[in-house]
Amino acid sequence: MENPIRITLARKKTELKQIIELQKKNHLAAVDEATAKDQGFVTAVHDYKVLEAMNSAAATVIAKDGNRVVGYALTMKREFANDVPALTELFHRQDEAIHRGERLGDAGYLVMGQICVAEEARGHRVADRMYKYMRSCYSLHYPYLVTAIDARNTRSIHVHERIGFKELDRFVGEQSGKDWLLVIWNWRD
Repeated sequence: MENPIRITLARKKTELKQIIELQKKNHLAAVDEATAKDQGFVTAVHDYKVLEAMNSAAATVIAKDGNRVVGYALTMKREFANDVPALTELFHRQDEAIHRGERLGDAGYLVMGQICVAEEARGHRVADRMYKYMRSCYSLHYPYLVTAIDARNTRSIHVHERIGFKELDRFVGEQSGKDWLLVIWNWRD
């Protein structure tokens, strides 16, 4: 049986709006504790204008079932560090992280701003497919993909380990007070 979910890049306003709806539905404040522990959660909801600008700079990878967005992996360039307050401190930490003797801020890297799969699409390795597609789109221009995971989000940690991300740093955010796990996927390996 062929998988009806296709992976592509977000190009339409309706797709960006659907991403925001998925963010709201899966935000830590919107899910109960059991769901957060078992299925994961997201920690930020983006403003439409910021999401649109981010998408224009580097298109977001999405999973679609027909016309409906059922997953996304946000692509963020460094220039958007101050546009999403919940992520600003993470960009600073990422820039200062050392990987293979080199400061990441000097190496050039792409940020995976957030990944989410709708409940009805989970269990089909949609995240794996989105990451594979992201790598095919961006690995010629960026040596690394970096993201930060809320340490309570064990599902996300396991998904990222399976895909090939390695732990780079773990810290408690000075502003957020959250326990973060900073991970990197070296696309040149």
